[in-house]
Amino acid sequence: MATRLIIASHNSHKVAELRELVQNANLREVRSLLVTSLTELARDLGPAPEVEETATSFAGNAVLKAEAIAAWLRNKGGRDSDLVVADDSGLCVDALDGAPGVWSARFAGAGATDEANNLRLVAELAARGLAGSPAQYVCVLAIRYVGHRFFEFTLPEEVDVYLRDDCMCIEGRCRGEVRVERRGEGGFGYDPHFWIDGGKATFAELSRAAKSQRSHRGVAMRRLVGELPLML
Repeated sequence: MATRLIIASHNSHKVAELRELVQNANLREVRSLLVTSLTELARDLGPAPEVEETATSFAGNAVLKAEAIAAWLRNKGGRDSDLVVADDSGLCVDALDGAPGVWSARFAGAGATDEANNLRLVAELAARGLAGSPAQYVCVLAIRYVGHRFFEFTLPEEVDVYLRDDCMCIEGRCRGEVRVERRGEGGFGYDPHFWIDGGKATFAELSRAAKSQRSHRGVAMRRLVGELPLML
């Protein structure tokens, strides 16, 4: 039976993006991975636990989710060699001292909509007399075995790939600028206010394929696929 790569998410876009990268990998061992999601697993195992994001860093939250889902799968009879990958991501604005950061999804309060969060972003910039600020989108992936296994290799000293607890963490970033001005109807979150290439376009104006090539999550996922042979 093929090793499963389990995405600790119900987000179909994340699943489709990683599945396509795995299917197009150079090595047959990577292409043979069965990429699945919590939604698909729920059909046989029931709903996965909700994991509260209580950490103060993207890596901390990603590790919390990866460990919780791995523990749930162990209790459900999951195979030790299966892999769980979880992520946390958000927007970090220089002028706001890195906010909203890990609170990006709830910048305007618990349960906030994208529109409410965007209004809060604009208000915070306006309160400082700013029409824009350098910013970056950040994504951290945490991957670990379902079983109590450790990664039996060492990593070079790099800032974007490192070991934390029983997880390998991989960071992806995309630098740009947030502006009070918004443009575009695609994407989600802060995409209409996130400008790239010196203001030529926003993330909300890109096609899904074009955004994947530029986005923080796309960067992290491509790096993950490159590291997978070390884990198989």
